[in-house]
Amino acid sequence: MSKLLLLTVLDRELLDGGAELFELPETQDLSDRFGDQVIIANTYPSSRQGYIALGIIGGIKTGEPGVKSVYVSDIRLFPMPLPFDEQPANSYGIEDLTEERFSRIIAGALGQGELEENTGVSSFSVAAYQFADQLGRRQNKRCSFSDVKTYDGVACMIRPVHLGGKLHISNFLFLDPEPGALFERFAWTVGPRFEIIVDTHAMSADVTDTVNRTGMLSLSDSIDAWPDREALDWHREQFFARLGRARHS
Repeated sequence: MSKLLLLTVLDRELLDGGAELFELPETQDLSDRFGDQVIIANTYPSSRQGYIALGIIGGIKTGEPGVKSVYVSDIRLFPMPLPFDEQPANSYGIEDLTEERFSRIIAGALGQGELEENTGVSSFSVAAYQFADQLGRRQNKRCSFSDVKTYDGVACMIRPVHLGGKLHISNFLFLDPEPGALFERFAWTVGPRFEIIVDTHAMSADVTDTVNRTGMLSLSDSIDAWPDREALDWHREQFFARLGRARHS
């Protein structure tokens, strides 16, 4: 089956790990594509033009006559917008992509020329930012931060590929969207014994109160499924570097 490209004239910032409604031409029917991955592209002429994120088709909303919107969830922003490899024919709507082009766009967005054989997955499009299903199964749908079952869990990258991270499931954590976004902003991190370290000044009490009661990262029973320690070491260094800058500002 073909892959999907969502074209939009973006007038707002997207939230990493969030969800958005995007306007569609009334004639487009996506009822058989719910749950499919979609690349989001901004067609507005600006420095943010190009391929900007990956998401999941969640549903369709019909409003006034001639107005239809698609709901996209689990949006994962690319490190930087990737310029168009082919100029879109329309400014908004859904277009089909071949699987080869879909994978090539993801590879370019993540700073990789092609899929490396040691990524440990059979599909590059699944590897790119979307390990949520595999991690959810490993974790029994339990958020690694709170150890509470969640059906909104997302795969959060520990060390970005363009900063030396691996495109491998061990470089991701299964988290609820809010602690996930805070993890990616280095508001909390993981210690050498998998203890959770929180900057209470960078997080609300509503979130810090949900930390796993053991004070430890919730992990799979299988040691082989634990996150990459080197990636966590890197994340912890960024956390303390940010903390040092905040104290001296």
